[in-house]
Amino acid sequence: MNELNELFEQAREGTLPPDFDQWALANEFGRSVAHVAATYDHLPPDFDRWEIADIAGCTVAHEAASEGHLPPDFDRWDIPDDTSRTVAHVAASYGHLPIDFDQWQIADKEGWTVAHEAAYFDHLPLDFDQWDLMDDHFGLTVSEVVQKRIDGLE
Repeated sequence: MNELNELFEQAREGTLPPDFDQWALANEFGRSVAHVAATYDHLPPDFDRWEIADIAGCTVAHEAASEGHLPPDFDRWDIPDDTSRTVAHVAASYGHLPIDFDQWQIADKEGWTVAHEAAYFDHLPLDFDQWDLMDDHFGLTVSEVVQKRIDGLE
């Protein structure tokens, strides 16, 4: 087993040394030790290198968001990937936004907001109240996205 594979295994198991600081070490696809640790919820509490990206532009923050493993005090919701999809968009699509999330207006390059993403995937909170928020590209409100989703299910 080579050194990188050993580090990936330690990242999966949560057994990296406490002073480990080679988070950007990556395989040929750009998947880093930090990506693996984020997948398995084994990043240290003081981790701050959220922008490390693989060759597809997926950052460590995006990986953690997709798995629901962002720390409770995470506040870097607007980090984009190579397609301009933000960490908040990813968390919204998987239903992993925190209960007190309030940055619904964050938009990708197409103007699609986090609220639109959450509405599309049926992950809006019950107390959501920004139904008239409109995306810049299609001109759809959040309410219209919900209605289109419901119509598509019928």
